[in-house]
Amino acid sequence: MTFFIRDMQKNRTRTFFIGFLVVVFSFEYPAIAYDGPLGNTINQVLAAYGGKDRLLEVKTVSAHGRIDDSLRKLSGGYARTMQRPDKLRIDIMPEKGGEVRVLNGSKGLQGSGDHLKEANPLSLSSMNYQYGYLDLPMSLADGTAKANHNGFKELHGRPMEILSIHLADAPSLTVYIDFETHLIRRVETTFDMGAMGSSLLGTEYDHYKMVDGLLFPFTLHNYAGEKNISTIKISRLTVNQPLPKGTFPTAK
Repeated sequence: MTFFIRDMQKNRTRTFFIGFLVVVFSFEYPAIAYDGPLGNTINQVLAAYGGKDRLLEVKTVSAHGRIDDSLRKLSGGYARTMQRPDKLRIDIMPEKGGEVRVLNGSKGLQGSGDHLKEANPLSLSSMNYQYGYLDLPMSLADGTAKANHNGFKELHGRPMEILSIHLADAPSLTVYIDFETHLIRRVETTFDMGAMGSSLLGTEYDHYKMVDGLLFPFTLHNYAGEKNISTIKISRLTVNQPLPKGTFPTAK
């Protein structure tokens, strides 16, 4: 009889503990101050991508592929070149006379083909945002990104660590880091659109592949609020390759 009662107590304790875990992982963690070792989280991220030393060697990243624009119902070529620090060029559907955006330090250009003009403030802010998330995790490796731990959330049923990333001349980023793989799964920020209010822009990463000893996402899903506005699929990505002359033009 004593054994039966003790066994029932163990079962109740086990059931309570399992129920507690179900409740914990079924709800979103509040974005509260994190008392744990932030450095450990960052070190895990750097190791997952290929290591701090290798990340510090990255100077340029060029990617080519296709973009599916959900808003305009268009698809076409996509090219992107990033050079550290603070240089980014994006060519969207050049075969259809699409848009070119160039970030060169604190200056931005936009237009089509060789007809580029100074970027408007919203486009410049958007380019700074794009450079900011594409420069991760390199900016964590060299310390140009300042991070705070903002607790935990759930993304697509998986627990995520949340980092708040602060960059010079760019909107603050909210970064979702997979609790298991330590890879970045989503980056988002809120843009002030003036009279139109604010808008949440986000990019989710998928299909990571190894290039020169480092992991890079080969699929990027872009969101405005909850709506998917475009998907980019990379077919070729190179690191530290020579760039064509005139990749980053300056304003005339």
